[in-house]
Amino acid sequence: MKILLADDHGLFRDSMAIWLKQYNKNIQIEFAADWDSLIAQLTIAFDLIMLDLNMPGMLGATSIAKLVKQFPKLPILVVSANEESRTIKACLDCGAAGYITKASDGKEILNAVATVLKGHIYQPPLSSQHQNSLLIETLTPKQFELLSHLAKGGSNKAIAEQMHLSEGTVKQYVSHLLTHLDVDNRTQAGNKAREILGGL
Repeated sequence: MKILLADDHGLFRDSMAIWLKQYNKNIQIEFAADWDSLIAQLTIAFDLIMLDLNMPGMLGATSIAKLVKQFPKLPILVVSANEESRTIKACLDCGAAGYITKASDGKEILNAVATVLKGHIYQPPLSSQHQNSLLIETLTPKQFELLSHLAKGGSNKAIAEQMHLSEGTVKQYVSHLLTHLDVDNRTQAGNKAREILGGL
């Protein structure tokens, strides 16, 4: 098995090579430190490219699209410090077989390697911050306002006065929001609200 490890940080390449040898001691690893050296290496057949998204010469997901077009059967696993969900989606949409962040531990990176080599797509688990960001996007303005009141520990009566709603309506809104937040009670909702709003 041959893997091309393309990253401009020598320390990361060396440590990753050690982890890969644990995955398969017979693995052959070649290195590239920029886009030009990556392309130069591809005269040889590889089973996998592990690719840093921001090494010199790279144009992000656009470069991945070029590689996929030129080498459609060669799986690409992006290994990047960028944890933004839109970047991950862009790379996968352009044909990357997987995306793993450099904040992941070695075992998780090897899991990503194994998943991609089996022909599956690997996506990193979303951090709680990303999950909260996605959750906020689904809230209506009223739900977001209610969330801020729950974060402060307001009672239904107090919230009703501040939102100019009836107490019964607020109770109904709170019930819907508990379901939306995937929590069981107001205490959990308040904790979740503080966690979400604290990340903004």
